Amino acid sequence: MTYDDCSWHSDTTSELGLDGDAAATHIGMFYAWAVANNLHSPTMAIWGEPGERTRPELAALFNRTKTPGRYLLDHCCGELNLSDLNPRGQAFTAAAYPQYLRAYGYIPEIARHETIYHAPDTWDTYEAVAPLLDEAWAEWRHHTA
Repeated sequence: MTYDDCSWHSDTTSELGLDGDAAATHIGMFYAWAVANNLHSPTMAIWGEPGERTRPELAALFNRTKTPGRYLLDHCCGELNLSDLNPRGQAFTAAAYPQYLRAYGYIPEIARHETIYHAPDTWDTYEAVAPLLDEAWAEWRHHTA
């Protein structure tokens, strides 16, 4: 199952005259937050190969050496998928991602841009987005405990 995919936003980014990579920012912010909160899958299956391998590339998010959108493009094919998350992360994402998408554009740091796609793929943007996800996480945990 795919929660979001940059290609789903390509018509919009193209109409806005933006590079398609601009569609990775909002998805990458969510995934970087999931990684920071241990909701990610630490291993991944390699198509056509038996078993799974660890994901040392996650260090780029932990160490902030790659921005969230860039990471998503480089290591997740521009998608947020079921396999990117552990079971708890999957449950949270299934419940919270639609609300995240609706609320994302109202975050002051995002809303000051022409569209959500104009928001920069930076760690400052992540810092503005993280409190929204922290709040959603706390609410979700309260209702699922």
